[in-house]
Amino acid sequence: MTSSYSKGDTFEGRVFEALESELREERLCATPRSSKIFRKKGYESRDRGSAIIVDISIELFISGGASPAIVWVFECKDYRGAIPVNEVEEFHSKLQQIGEDRTKGTLVTSGALQRSALAYAKAKGIGVIRLLPDDQIKIILHLMASGSHETDWSEFGVALTDPAHRSERGFFASADGYSFGNWFSFLSHGLSLE
Repeated sequence: MTSSYSKGDTFEGRVFEALESELREERLCATPRSSKIFRKKGYESRDRGSAIIVDISIELFISGGASPAIVWVFECKDYRGAIPVNEVEEFHSKLQQIGEDRTKGTLVTSGALQRSALAYAKAKGIGVIRLLPDDQIKIILHLMASGSHETDWSEFGVALTDPAHRSERGFFASADGYSFGNWFSFLSHGLSLE
């Protein structure tokens, strides 16, 4: 039997590998020369008097800067059910303690969010990404003619709030009132707001 820590660590590794690949292949608004990606890095909290260890972070530097201009924190939650609002509130509190003026936050989950959790994330500017578990992705062979397969944007609200949602796609993201169908569009949007 797999422990919940081991299961969560595996999910976090999946997210880290995806982000690292996007960064390395320069498919973000940041380049590997101007950014660094970390797993389990600590950031000092004056409120705690100690470091807050985050799942994944990307530090973005302005040319010649010694400290990051932006720290993008990714909180990974490998849930089968819906994430309650208090989990998102706790994440928001961590972001504020790390440095609310230079910190961007994204919650990445295999599960869904309660509607109140999704509303809270939206109100606080926290991005949300859902990576469906493999057993919830429908594999369908498409004969793809140019433009024949369009994204059903109405599916995103359901995918983010229904833990049992099944789909042909495995990635759903939302931030600032917009929906995103891949890492590139989501991260590019997030960085363009800074």
